Amino acid sequence: MEINPGALFQADRADYERRVKAPGSLVGLHGIPILPKDNIATKDKLNTSSGSFALLGSVVPRDAGVVVKLRKAEAIIFGKASLSEWSAFMLVRTPGGFSARGGQGKVVYVNLQNLVILAIFDRINAHWTARTETDGSILCPSNANLVVGGLKTTVDLTSRAGVIPISARQDTVGTVLDAVYVLDAIVGIDYHDGATQEAAKYIPHGGYKQFLKRHGFEGKRLGIVRTPFLSSASESESQAFEHHLRTLWQGGAVLVDHLEIANMDTISTGTAEGTALLAELKISLNAYLKELVASPVRTLADLIAYDQKFSDTLREKIKAFGQDLFLAAQATNGIGTIEKAALPSSEKLTGDGFQKLMCDYNLDALVTPGAGIASVLAIEGLLGINVPVGYDGMGVPFGINFGGLKGTEPKMIEIAFGIEQATKKESLQPLKLHKNDPLKFNSSMSTNSLLLFVLGFLQLSGLYTKTSGAFSIEEATIDDLQLAFKQNQLTSRRLVAFYLKRIRRLNPLLKGVIEVNPDALFLADKADRERKANTPGSSVGLHGIPILLKDNIATKDKLNTTAGSYALLGSVVPRDAGVVVKLRKAGAIILGKASLSEWANFRTNGAPSGFCGRSGRGKNPYVLSATPCGSSSGSGISVAANLAAVSLGSETDGSILCPSSYNSVVGIKPTVGLTSRAGVIPITPRQDTVGPICRTVSDAVYVLDAIVGFDSNDVATREAAKYIPHGGCRQFLDPLGLKGKRLGIVRDPFYNFSNVEGSGLINQTFEHHFQTLRREGAVLIDNLQISDVDTITNIEQSGELLAMLLEFKPALNKYLEQLVASPVRSLADVIAFNKKFSKLEKTKEYGQVFFEQAEFLSQIYRISSYVRSVLAIGQYPGISVPAGYNSEGVPFGICFGGLKGSEPKLIEIAYGFETATKVRKPPTFKP
Repeated sequence: MEINPGALFQADRADYERRVKAPGSLVGLHGIPILPKDNIATKDKLNTSSGSFALLGSVVPRDAGVVVKLRKAEAIIFGKASLSEWSAFMLVRTPGGFSARGGQGKVVYVNLQNLVILAIFDRINAHWTARTETDGSILCPSNANLVVGGLKTTVDLTSRAGVIPISARQDTVGTVLDAVYVLDAIVGIDYHDGATQEAAKYIPHGGYKQFLKRHGFEGKRLGIVRTPFLSSASESESQAFEHHLRTLWQGGAVLVDHLEIANMDTISTGTAEGTALLAELKISLNAYLKELVASPVRTLADLIAYDQKFSDTLREKIKAFGQDLFLAAQATNGIGTIEKAALPSSEKLTGDGFQKLMCDYNLDALVTPGAGIASVLAIEGLLGINVPVGYDGMGVPFGINFGGLKGTEPKMIEIAFGIEQATKKESLQPLKLHKNDPLKFNSSMSTNSLLLFVLGFLQLSGLYTKTSGAFSIEEATIDDLQLAFKQNQLTSRRLVAFYLKRIRRLNPLLKGVIEVNPDALFLADKADRERKANTPGSSVGLHGIPILLKDNIATKDKLNTTAGSYALLGSVVPRDAGVVVKLRKAGAIILGKASLSEWANFRTNGAPSGFCGRSGRGKNPYVLSATPCGSSSGSGISVAANLAAVSLGSETDGSILCPSSYNSVVGIKPTVGLTSRAGVIPITPRQDTVGPICRTVSDAVYVLDAIVGFDSNDVATREAAKYIPHGGCRQFLDPLGLKGKRLGIVRDPFYNFSNVEGSGLINQTFEHHFQTLRREGAVLIDNLQISDVDTITNIEQSGELLAMLLEFKPALNKYLEQLVASPVRSLADVIAFNKKFSKLEKTKEYGQVFFEQAEFLSQIYRISSYVRSVLAIGQYPGISVPAGYNSEGVPFGICFGGLKGSEPKLIEIAYGFETATKVRKPPTFKP
């Protein structure tokens, strides 16, 4: 259904722990990817939707109980597996595997000697898959998809807390492939599911792995039930079943053949079971939905209305398949007389049938072909294991099922593992494609030609990309990238893949990126298709170019917008930020969110620059021990280290210009109002602005042109729109732009480097640059002074800090109130969160003095018009360009500042300086 954007980071952590031999890092599930079914809640960046658009964007209160245990076992949550929507309990006429969000799942298998590639249309599979079962939902897909050990556990042995329910009486969580390792990880008591306390008595001391015995079925008494399960079996299924019965007998099992389960016809119809399930669904589902932190729907009635409203637009296919069971469940009114009568009836049916048969013949398990016995096992919460045994004439897999009484998992594991070892039918078979499929397979292909075929197929499906050394992505400009696109040397997919790989490699060290967009590669494929089709605008500007956004810039997608704080993790924004709307319109690919000094460096004055609760402290890629400067530190780090082509930052006071200087990149702080601040987590609307941070002036101007302009959600953009030049800013990228410009040099206090190590080198560098400016035709007016500069540059003496403290609370509260969902709704909530989760947010170490002052001042103070007029210091534009490196290799920049709306002149000056000096060089990663 979807992939966890944090999966690779989890993998890096697992690799590190294995390398340092952390306890438990060499056993069990540590470092192993697992796919939970999409009705199993994960409190992370993944949705939990049961395959339906109705729950897309809902926010769960916590990890499901089994997920808590998987994380404790250090498994990697790889993503969410598709399912039959609502666990096949919404519709009675849908095809197996249908999901509105995921489509209908199909599987292709390929075996290339030691090379095994598993390509799955419409979804991606992991090594193991966690699934749930009410009636047949584990055993049936295990049977039909050739996976080993589809284990439906005793009900209550594994927690159902946080699993989108059908019936608490029957729901259970099980596993597929290497099932016992996963079972050992997920069984046990969960206080959110009280039933697990009673079932815990079934868990053997020492776990289940001890029962993986090669000859495990020796001496076991197995009852063989042929009717009605073999009546619909093909000849190949019947032959395989008989063959495996002989294998069991030859291996020492005692077979009691031709048994029949009493009441089988009545149980199969599921009438009594269905009566109870309808009422249980409504009760359980409403309770689940009510507990969600945020959700588009809160009741079963809401779901029904949602599906009817969006039956066409969201592909729920209500007209085609209906929602009969939902409607029937909604019509119930709790567990009434009819339902109470149905439950004992169901229990009696299986008690007189399956359980009586097991006891009368002293059986360890019942053996049946396929998964037809699932309904029998479901009613009484019994367990079952499916093991693959063969393929029919079309190559479709089928299995053999072992069913047992509650708590008999140890015996069942011994039996199933024994038959697996004796038959080895779990190995993958050659690729099977339907005769009408567009791809054809020739069984006479050589291994090499088959490999080429598979790689070609994967390339076609976007799962594999050939890498060529003809074009170097590192340090490439937007112009370079667009030219490579046109010359077919590069695709957006390869470009995004390059940056994702680089993020995986370098971000654990640099911490410049908080999270990556799980849809980035899909957006890249879309850009490639548009370019191939010559869609208007697809060959210029930002089209197909990946961009990282500072994590205070809202995106209405699968990415979080948190200002680097755990307090906003899981919040849901109402819409894209204004600048993001414009970036998407320009065809840019939102690659992910860059780290920042948390809360744009306005939580406290005690934290180091670049500190971020969610990602840790960002590192300067040139000298790791040096400051990356804030607050847009991650944006500067990332483009400097080639983790993205370009990035966006925001500035209230120095937050674009400072990290640009310290990371040897170009930053443009636009005139306030030239770019929209709507959807950007604020400090003060009077000074906040959004601008690009890139490796070159030209790249920064490309981004600036894309994001400037009016936005009805930010009134300041209406007035500032007059500053936007007709034809955009790219026309001012003049390599001779310095000629004739009058530049004032303010040495005091900005060129006072007496307290800086290597000050002599820095002074020499700037004197050299002044000579270059003159040589390029600029007129320099030296030794100018700004009146009251010492007061202006002192944030407390100038009154700027007081103004920001007073303006911050109302601005932030307004932003938080507009969120669709959020763990916090006010500055007071954020302060309380930071105190409660002080270990996460390092509140004891760094404090939150600005937050507390802003909350306190708003209660006792009102800013006067005098203070407002005096503190209107900013709103002017500036551009920082790389100027040099000190004796330790730490970068520094030169800043050109001007009056409101002077961006065209500043761009000419900055581009002229960059062209004449070419100072920037790639990072060195010194310690």
